[in-house]
Amino acid sequence: MKRVIAVLSLLSIFLCAADLKPVEKRDLQAAILDIVHEDGKLYVATDASKVVILDEKSLEPLQTIKVRQIKDFMGELNDADIYSVDVLDGVVLYLAQAEDGYAELFLFHDGNGTKVLDKSKGVYAKAAKFIDRDHAALALMSDEVILYDLKNQKVVKTVKAGEYFYSAMAIDGERKHIVVGDEGGEVSVIETKPFRVAHIFKDINKDKILAISVAGDLIAAGSRADKTFALYHISTGKAKKVKNPDFFVYVTGISPDQKYAVYGDNEKYILKVVDTEMVEVRHRLVGHSHIVNVVNFLDKDTIITGGETGEIMKWELP
Repeated sequence: MKRVIAVLSLLSIFLCAADLKPVEKRDLQAAILDIVHEDGKLYVATDASKVVILDEKSLEPLQTIKVRQIKDFMGELNDADIYSVDVLDGVVLYLAQAEDGYAELFLFHDGNGTKVLDKSKGVYAKAAKFIDRDHAALALMSDEVILYDLKNQKVVKTVKAGEYFYSAMAIDGERKHIVVGDEGGEVSVIETKPFRVAHIFKDINKDKILAISVAGDLIAAGSRADKTFALYHISTGKAKKVKNPDFFVYVTGISPDQKYAVYGDNEKYILKVVDTEMVEVRHRLVGHSHIVNVVNFLDKDTIITGGETGEIMKWELP
């Protein structure tokens, strides 16, 4: 009887995991590296020296912000990666690849772009997010995070996030917490005010963090060799995880109400939507044909995803 109940229970979970197709899609013909949204617009960072602004409903392109191409070691020009993008009160913040591994940081407002961090400063940054209109947090390859004064263009403070090399960073919607994942699987939580490390989670993800996201009190992280998807609660320090025996966990996302999380852990690029309480699969997002780099919830029921080859898709949860 117990076996029958267990089988029925698993069957019930399987039946609940409905396959969903995208309701809108667009091909940007460039790898999508980051996506944020504000006031009905999507801001998409690509590897083609540009940030593309899309209409949130139709995914129609509205505007393109371009940066210069960069020279490689042979002196040839190549498109620059836009490592990350953010937007606050209509001002766009984007971090672009520069020569010799350095990064350059820009602000864009009312049609004008301004460089606020030049490569001559020698900063090996890989992500940047607004803390407020005058300050940004920059994640460095050294697993340090710096508080950067955008107006005076100087470093205010530096904190050490972990003991390894940087891998991924995210900030919550209220800009209270920055979360950083590193090559060793550590997940660090930085309070933005005051700018300090508040928590470090160890030994849940045990290898390189490939993706990290945060909403409110909840962090989602996916790792490489140990193939683990983990949920961390900032306030309690508790965590729960799902191990995948076949493939690494390459992308994560969390709904703003913290009810659902999304992760990718298969070579068919089907994304799983799980409830955060039991971590059981409720829906599967089917439609991507290449690896997915970004999952972003526009609201509790609407998801935007961006892929390695330029696929950007919108999904509606039932």
